[in-house]
Amino acid sequence: MSTLAPVELPDDIQRRLNVYKAVAALLLIAVWGWFALVKNDQTPIFVYLNIAVHEIGHVLFQPFGELTMLIMGSGFEVVFPFAVGAVFLLRKRDLVSTAVAWGWAASALASAATYIADADDGRLALLGATGPDAAGDWERILGEEFFDKVYLADSVAGTVRTFGYVLWIVALGLAVWAIVRNRAQERAADPTRRSIVKPSSPRPAVDAEEMWR
Repeated sequence: MSTLAPVELPDDIQRRLNVYKAVAALLLIAVWGWFALVKNDQTPIFVYLNIAVHEIGHVLFQPFGELTMLIMGSGFEVVFPFAVGAVFLLRKRDLVSTAVAWGWAASALASAATYIADADDGRLALLGATGPDAAGDWERILGEEFFDKVYLADSVAGTVRTFGYVLWIVALGLAVWAIVRNRAQERAADPTRRSIVKPSSPRPAVDAEEMWR
């Protein structure tokens, strides 16, 4: 019975595929940042991924106390994709996967910034929150229940959003670098692009009389 080992593609096809993957990653990261950071809106489809990771963060950190549990909803939403990207970069040297993961983390930072900025008025619709007394994570964190610093909501949100922009630019840069590097490797390996040494023109035949003159 044959094993399910990955099929190794020819080098030229693999290099071309790497370029296509990097271009797709660049487009995905650009869309993420456009919606999350530029438009300050939820990214279609991927918003549900952020919500899922957010809720997992609450569950994982619930044993560490109420405050930690509340912070690590948004915290885990950012830390998880950033850590995944760091693993791909340090262990796999995979620029494309790192760029995608950090683009995701940048969109999560934008989402967290929006959530934090809402702490002073509580206008966001919250998952599973019902009733007039329902409060969001950051409304509780910055409110009287914990820090009583709700007036800092906009300042904290602005700082978090700035980090989101920085990480977005880094992710875009990694994707562009992956495209440039793979294109350079593709050109270097293409034999039709290598310089061809032209053979010297044949010397005219010399008869015996000419040869001894």
